[in-house]
Amino acid sequence: MKTVHSLYFDGAIVQVLKVCISGDTVTIDDAQTFAHFELDGYLSGCVGKTFVISCNPLQFNQDILHLPPAASRQYNRLVRFEVQKLHPELTSFTTFHSNVGQVTIDTKVYNKIAAFSYADEIQANFISAFNRRGKVISHSYAAPYAIFRLIASTCLEDTAEARIFIASIPGEKFLLAGEFNELEFIRKIPSSDAILLPADIQNINMTLDYCFQTIRVKPVEAVMLKQSEIMEEEFPLLSVPMRASQSPLLEGVPHHILADYLAPLAAALHYFKSPHAADILPTDYVSFSRSKKVLSAAGMFMIVFAILLAGFALMQWMVISDLKSGIGTLRSNMSRSNVELANFRKLDEKLKSLSKPLEIIKNNISPLNPAEALASLTLPNTEEYYVKGISIQNGAGFLSVQMEGDITVSGLGNIQATFEWIVEKLGKIPGYAVSSSTLDIKQKTFKIQARYNGVGKQGK
Repeated sequence: MKTVHSLYFDGAIVQVLKVCISGDTVTIDDAQTFAHFELDGYLSGCVGKTFVISCNPLQFNQDILHLPPAASRQYNRLVRFEVQKLHPELTSFTTFHSNVGQVTIDTKVYNKIAAFSYADEIQANFISAFNRRGKVISHSYAAPYAIFRLIASTCLEDTAEARIFIASIPGEKFLLAGEFNELEFIRKIPSSDAILLPADIQNINMTLDYCFQTIRVKPVEAVMLKQSEIMEEEFPLLSVPMRASQSPLLEGVPHHILADYLAPLAAALHYFKSPHAADILPTDYVSFSRSKKVLSAAGMFMIVFAILLAGFALMQWMVISDLKSGIGTLRSNMSRSNVELANFRKLDEKLKSLSKPLEIIKNNISPLNPAEALASLTLPNTEEYYVKGISIQNGAGFLSVQMEGDITVSGLGNIQATFEWIVEKLGKIPGYAVSSSTLDIKQKTFKIQARYNGVGKQGK
């Protein structure tokens, strides 16, 4: 749901509507009317964030311009230039325009542009009031234009046809001529009621004649916004057919709101649909508001950045404190470690001085029994080989056993297989490990070097 505070300024009075829209449903939450001097008090107590204003100045300029279609991208600049040329008294002003068709002048085709201009000074008073209370105006619209857009939305068929639209606000009626559903001419007439009075009908007929004779527009019908529960069905005195119409968006809006608060309501609905179209906020104010937003955002960014920087500095200070504490602990541990390291080095030197005698004793004293080694040396008896001799020598923690023998079988393959079988069987005897073996195939002799580490121990 979107919410906007829409304010309408008309001379001495101010009308305010708080409008909410959700989908196609329009809800009026608040409606107030008060004198202009009470605006400051209202703004000081208002907590709204989005403010849209519509104004209905007594004086404004409307002109029909003819511009080449090829220059359509430059129309904003060209329209302003042409308006200033037609109205040199305008120094600071805002303008909006619409394309209402094409005309041929001296065999050349031109776009027909309806331009509406408003002096910036007409909005100065209420802009100052908003500034005093720290409020920002989002958009500003001319009340006749916003009302025209509301009524024209009910005529989406045959948009190329020219029509005159009629709507009432307190104290006057708007007669709004348009083509292609674009505003082309505005006339305001004094009127005391939302329904058509005889004087209103006479003014409408005069406006129709003016449109045809002066701006070459001939409306095919008059469309009146239905603002009252009682509306006439026939208007026999009008020179064109007339009908009453109402936008589907207004179905849930009370009739007294339509009758008394049409201008702020139309501005709010126009804001919801196309907020940037026909915005007449002074350029200087728009630039100032944008700069203020940028500065505010930059200030917030700097505050957040400063907080983050302070947090980062605090974290780094905590890390540095932890590191200092850790360094102090390490230094204390290192001082104790130096004493322990000195003691370790002394003990290591003593160990080294005793290691050589211990090595000599270890090498010369063998706990292993050679007889045990011979008794453990059990190989299967077979006619394929016989052992010629066995020698045993003491080693460092082991007995070195050397066995020599002859192989009796014939054939290279048989000799090699028998030799490998002997080596395998010897390696499987508990306590023995073969360290080297040689075979002389021609002589059919072999030598096997093994280590004996004791019964029940597999040698390595």
